[in-house]
Amino acid sequence: MERISFYKADVTELEKNLIENVLESKILTAGPFLWRFQEEVRRYLKAPYFLATSSGFSALHIAIKVLGWGRGDEVILSPLVHVGVPNALCAEGIGLQVVDIEQDRFTLDPEKVREFIMDNYEKDKSGLKNKVTGRVLRGIVLYHLYGIPCDLKAFLKLKEEFGLDLLEVCWESFGSTYKFAGEAVLTGITGDVGVFSFTRYGAVNVGEGGGVAFKSGEHYEVGESLRYYGVPTEYVEYQAIVGGYNYNLDELSSAIGLGQMMRISEILNKRKKIRELYEKELSKIGGIRLIGAPGDSEVSWYSLTVLLPEGVDRDGLIRRLMEMGVPAKVFYPLLTDLKFYRENFREFDSADLTVARKISSRLLSLPFHGDLTESDVSYVVESLREALIAK
Repeated sequence: MERISFYKADVTELEKNLIENVLESKILTAGPFLWRFQEEVRRYLKAPYFLATSSGFSALHIAIKVLGWGRGDEVILSPLVHVGVPNALCAEGIGLQVVDIEQDRFTLDPEKVREFIMDNYEKDKSGLKNKVTGRVLRGIVLYHLYGIPCDLKAFLKLKEEFGLDLLEVCWESFGSTYKFAGEAVLTGITGDVGVFSFTRYGAVNVGEGGGVAFKSGEHYEVGESLRYYGVPTEYVEYQAIVGGYNYNLDELSSAIGLGQMMRISEILNKRKKIRELYEKELSKIGGIRLIGAPGDSEVSWYSLTVLLPEGVDRDGLIRRLMEMGVPAKVFYPLLTDLKFYRENFREFDSADLTVARKISSRLLSLPFHGDLTESDVSYVVESLREALIAK
């Protein structure tokens, strides 16, 4: 039985009162709380446009459609991502190419991406064509793992050099910033489109929810129609302008999100203090590295992830921790090691993933949320120490 919860939503009387307001209104979908939540997030991000959706996956699906990616295209991404990212891309028939990660940042390596493009593509009238697959390279997917921003300056240079789209997947980085000329810019508004997830482990957790940040008003209008069956939000004659979906965020979830956005500084500060407690306690265990932030970023941590010493039986360690009431998870196995992708993407066989492969087998994520106490953190770390000794 778990003594420590791996995650808990940060919900207070404010969110409860807002939920009561929704129930009293008897408007449970497409109501005022959706629009208020959207606007709070848009203002926080300083994004020109923002659209709330039913999940991070639906947000990503809308972004892919808005960018016009589809069959005959392919994109580059890190092998260390949530499986929902390649799943959404595959649903649209888009080819995948994985490139290695940076040693210290744990995100997609821009230098290796450039080398990969130069070695594997040739320019023709359709764009950058893969010499082997024949597909056209349309963009780069930037997954901000654990909340750590990718090297956005470097990827903007690649975008300009090769004429590619940049899609930021900010499922784990809401509140993280990257420095441009000394100015801190939140993740999700540098690329062509940024997508977010508001579920389980993140700072904003509405149960299931997501959103898309747009730079272009045209993209926003298409995305808004895609969210609700292709029907424009404001119309006189009922009409579908694109083939759309049902990706609306409901009013109850929107109310929770609104309350959390009203307290976002408080929530982020609580999580920051929990991380500082972990830093102090983990420093007492030799050989354990707590993954940290690069110098150009301020990270809103999604998870508390450590790098285990080489040679540790991670599965056995997780079992021993569970016996002590401490849940631990792996964020994430390499995409290339997942059964579906291993069996269906033969191009992954030749991918040089030296850094990612060396790191991925040593990753371990520990309980992390704002309700943890100092004694909880001490117990988790002491349990980890004992479990490592018991190997």
